[in-house]
Formats: sequence, structure tokens, C-alpha cells
Amino acid sequence: MASDASDPAGSSESLLLAIARDLGFKRPPLTLPKECLTEFVLPKGRATCGLVWKHGLGDDEEGWADMLEDNFRVPAACGSCKFVLPRAPRQPSSCNGGDVTTSWFDIADLPISRKSSAPYGCSLEEALSSCGRVHAAIDKLIAEGIPSERIMVGGFSQGGSMAMLSTLTYPKRLGGILVFSGICFFGDLLNKLAQAPHCKELQVFWGHGTRDEVLAADLQDEGVEALQAAGIKVTAKMPYLQS
Repeated sequence: MASDASDPAGSSESLLLAIARDLGFKRPPLTLPKECLTEFVLPKGRATCGLVWKHGLGDDEEGWADMLEDNFRVPAACGSCKFVLPRAPRQPSSCNGGDVTTSWFDIADLPISRKSSAPYGCSLEEALSSCGRVHAAIDKLIAEGIPSERIMVGGFSQGGSMAMLSTLTYPKRLGGILVFSGICFFGDLLNKLAQAPHCKELQVFWGHGTRDEVLAADLQDEGVEALQAAGIKVTAKMPYLQS
């Protein structure tokens, strides 16, 4: 992604580079090759809104694309929605014994619960680098004429974590964040990011199943508390919750 000096908010790449530099990180933002994404429009027509969706660790976008095409119902008031599903890079995964797999960021060990020590063995440097790929997907939608504030960013597990981080580090106001069974592992950075003008009035939906054996349900409680403390509005749902 090339920097756009005419953009008063600054390009997403320059913002990521600035954050990485402040943290002493050296990985550049990832690009988004054509072979690393799947896209479609529902219902058929000219898209007036968009959703960027990320898969989880060791997965890819194809299964999610099939599920979304078969089951997602776009409200009539929204018109047609353009879905862009980027694929995570392939890189060594510590929690999988160092095997190379699709991974937005490295995780030292799984499973993780609230009892684990933050940042839960998650690599913020790799996650910030992967934000470049998500930002490129958002840029693509905007270049096609969809206003940034009509673009939602979401994901499952690792992808849910990336939905939060990539939205907070994108230099324009976005429509909101969808998190399913994610983890907010970047608490030390969260308060600073949330104070940016484009993050004001940002809203998050966070759903988490109590049967998740990889990212425990109590991570939702901790993540929601951190987001709310940073001034971000959150709607939290937990299926199968017993009274």
C-alpha cells in the first residue's frame, strides 16, 4: 500500500508504521495479493455497504465465504453488501509446534483463559503487520465507492482479535466491529488507540460461546471491560449461558 499524502487522516500504512516504530517493531504492513482474498456481493447489485471478515488460526476464507453466501441475510434497508474475506499469511505457529500454517499472529500456547497472563503469548508485532492486509481490503471497498462509515469489520477467534485491532488502527471512521470468540490481547495499546478521532462513537458486537475450548468464555468478560474502559460501546452476547 502506498502512502497518500493528500489524505488528511494519513494512510493506514503510515499509521501502522508509526505505531510499530513507537513500539520498536520492524515488520512492515502486509499487502493483499489477489490470490489471498475471496469476494462477493449479497444480494446481487451495486454494493452500498461492505463487510471485511477474517477467519481463525489454521483456517482460510473459503469455508466462511460459503457459509456467509448460504446463510447471511442482508437487511433490505442496507441494500447490497460487498463481502471481502482476506486470507492470513502462512507463518510458523508456536502453539502448533512451530508448524507453518495460516496465522494472523503467533500465539505461544493454547488454550487461553482469563487466568493466562496478558498478552497471552500473542505477537502484537505480527498482528500489526497483518493489519496491513485487512486495511488493504477496506481500501478496496472504499475505492469501489463504498463510504468507510458503511464498512463493518469482523472475524472469528484470531480473526475477531484482528477485527478489533485493524479497525482501531485504520485512519478513517468505520461502521463497527463484529467479534466472535476473540481476544483483546493488546490492552496496553487499547486506550491510546481508542482516543483517536476516528474511533469516537465506535461500537462493537462481541459474541462468545461458553463451549469454546480454545479461547475461554471469560476472555469475553475481560475484553469487554477493557473496551468499555477505553470508551468504546460494546454489546456482548454469550450463547448457552446458564443462570
